Amino acid sequence: MAVRLRGSSWAHVRGHEPLVEASAAYARAHDVEIEWVPRTLTEFGVLDIGDLARQFDLVVIDHPHVGTVAASRTLVPLEEVLPKDALEDLDADSPGRSEQSYRYDGHQWALAIDAACQVSARRAGSSLPTAWADVADAARDGVVLWPLNPVDSQASFLTVCAQLGSPVGGASGDFVDPSAGVAAFELMASVARHLEPRCFDMNAIDVLGSLSAADSRELYCPLVFGYTNYSRPGFAPERLEFGDIPQRSPEFRGGALLGGVGLGVSALRDHIDEAAAFALWVAGADVQSSIYVEAGGQPAHGKAWSDPHADEVAGGFFSNVRGTMDRSWMRPRVNGYVQWQNASMGIVHETLCQGSGFAAAVQELNRVARDTCR
Repeated sequence: MAVRLRGSSWAHVRGHEPLVEASAAYARAHDVEIEWVPRTLTEFGVLDIGDLARQFDLVVIDHPHVGTVAASRTLVPLEEVLPKDALEDLDADSPGRSEQSYRYDGHQWALAIDAACQVSARRAGSSLPTAWADVADAARDGVVLWPLNPVDSQASFLTVCAQLGSPVGGASGDFVDPSAGVAAFELMASVARHLEPRCFDMNAIDVLGSLSAADSRELYCPLVFGYTNYSRPGFAPERLEFGDIPQRSPEFRGGALLGGVGLGVSALRDHIDEAAAFALWVAGADVQSSIYVEAGGQPAHGKAWSDPHADEVAGGFFSNVRGTMDRSWMRPRVNGYVQWQNASMGIVHETLCQGSGFAAAVQELNRVARDTCR
């Protein structure tokens, strides 16, 4: 009788379909059946991993959750159930710090199966601003969209702080460096004041869908999590191209916020070995370079990112943004960071909507960090 597992994915063709297709192939060879239940993009960032681990054998997670996972032990430390050499191979061939982002407190809490960071997006064939001053000019011309709903405005704020040389949760005494935080708000506001009001309600998928619509006037987005789907021929009416994020100065190129997805194994369910074996299989180079990317996925194995076939399938996405990915920035993962992240979204969003009160907002972000991060 086949082993039956349940998995929690996320509700987008990039996040759900590759796992369904891979599981079908795996079932034919291993007599292990997996039912995948998608959760929304918002739920992906905020739902409690412990609750998910009680319901599902396999759970996709975002790397800031690993500090909480380490404290609760709701997921399995994978080095306890998987071969050391296999984990070392994944670690050695990771785009940016995708694989390493799921390692915390000496344990590997998930395997990277989807790699992403914030990039810029443009209508194929249109110009690509390289500096923030150019983005502000383009916004005045009415050709810029930027996802600035609470989730995405906070993500962009983190990227800009890192660009300014003071990543959130860094070595300074404050969680958000006061001068860098104010400067980040000022830079974002210099563009946001020229955008359509709808940008403050849009998420990444909303913006990419609008940019790729046949009747869209807008041509460019400065910061958005990249989705290979929109650079693939035929996915949308107009194909998009992705590239590096705009910079404040030519001396420093970096700061893009690391995203992506890791696949963890519940410590609260019965079929730990079977679930871990599937996680290792789907994270491997062969599957990532073939089934996973061909089903609309955005692989997290370096060999897939350098594979000419995968790059062709994805419309040149991997070759266009590999440098940005390798220079990306990993968010803090301390226990309590997710609570700070969830609370800070509203603060950043409201501040950008008002276009003022930057110093007070940074003070509030630091107050929340003192109450949550430990």
